[in-house]
Amino acid sequence: MNYGIITVGSMGDVKPFVALGKGLKKRGHRVKITTFSKFREYIEASGIEYGPLTGDAAEVIRQLVGLHVSSFEYFMNLGKLLKPVKKQFLSDIEQACAGMDAILYSTLGAVAWHVADKYGIPCFRVHFCPLDPTNEFPVMTAPILPFGAPYNRLTFWIGDRLWSHVTRKYLNDWRVEMGLEKIKPFAFPYRCLHGEEIPTLYPFSSLLCPKPHEYGKEKYLTGFWTDADDADYQPDEKLAEFLAAGPKPIYLGFGSTVGGDYDQALSIVMESLKRTKQRGIFSAGWGDLSKVKLPDNVIQVDYVPHEWLFERVSAVVHHGGAGTTAAALRAKAPNIIIPFGGDQPFWGNCVYKQGLGPKPIMRKRLTADNLSAAILETVQNTQIIENSREIGTLLRDENGVENAISVIEQKTCGRLPK
Repeated sequence: MNYGIITVGSMGDVKPFVALGKGLKKRGHRVKITTFSKFREYIEASGIEYGPLTGDAAEVIRQLVGLHVSSFEYFMNLGKLLKPVKKQFLSDIEQACAGMDAILYSTLGAVAWHVADKYGIPCFRVHFCPLDPTNEFPVMTAPILPFGAPYNRLTFWIGDRLWSHVTRKYLNDWRVEMGLEKIKPFAFPYRCLHGEEIPTLYPFSSLLCPKPHEYGKEKYLTGFWTDADDADYQPDEKLAEFLAAGPKPIYLGFGSTVGGDYDQALSIVMESLKRTKQRGIFSAGWGDLSKVKLPDNVIQVDYVPHEWLFERVSAVVHHGGAGTTAAALRAKAPNIIIPFGGDQPFWGNCVYKQGLGPKPIMRKRLTADNLSAAILETVQNTQIIENSREIGTLLRDENGVENAISVIEQKTCGRLPK
């Protein structure tokens, strides 16, 4: 079978699909991942075919997950991102779907749904946090408020309409060019295709976020999609010596998240490590800190596989992306989550509710006082430490890639596009 994958976003939106693609290839399938050129080298080095997609990964993160991006601005910025590159972007999406027996697309890659609509290509929605309506919690872009089920359900309805408004505004003319009907006002057709519900793959574990009771048989919580190819990683001498020189340090990194004053954030983090008397490992995402005089109890590293490194730290301070959260949990490390936006507050609250870390601190509210308190709560709380060990053991027994492939093959093998 030929599987086309369309994903838009950061490395966190690409890496799980690479893990899935490797699994599909081992089963004898052809896989092509279409995404921004920034990730081409990584995808091809993983032995997977790459397809080009017009756009800028950093700008997407800045506009959608930036420090001061509100829920409403998130949807409006979708149009701003698409408008300058619309013609080539849509052409790239069509090319990504050409010749495919089935397609899988991420949340922001859902433009591919329109091509599937035209050609009748079987497809799968892939979302890294719950985006189908439930009474149990609000949609990821909405604040968590104590108004219960009616409020939670309403946030999904509003999110659906905002998404539909943006796509109608920018894509209805393209649909007409393809011989399709326009999307009507207030309609949200994206969960079905030609009268059938589209299978939805959620690449996370029900251990962290139990399946909402409203989610039917076509919603699959597969477990996280991870890749163990870095298991034989060997650290450089500098990192090895630092790890051996004292107690487990704390890891601090915000992934691909863009926005805010990094000098201020660095100052807050450094002061918090000083107050709590903790050692620290800074990720490469902080930029080049070679000109900053770091104390002896702090080191910056280049690329180090997350799961390898997280097994050797006492806690992981990060932005709350699904991939980093999964890596920390699988490594049995407590999480201290500092969300910027997007789905990050959702995962921060899941970690907190499951007793795997302190209450998340939104980046715009981060201070040396509250970060120091969170660090001390985490490293001194035996229940958080024990809960993290227990869920890490259970997560390592899950195989999200195999679970997803089982669903994909069940739905598509022997079934060709119309």
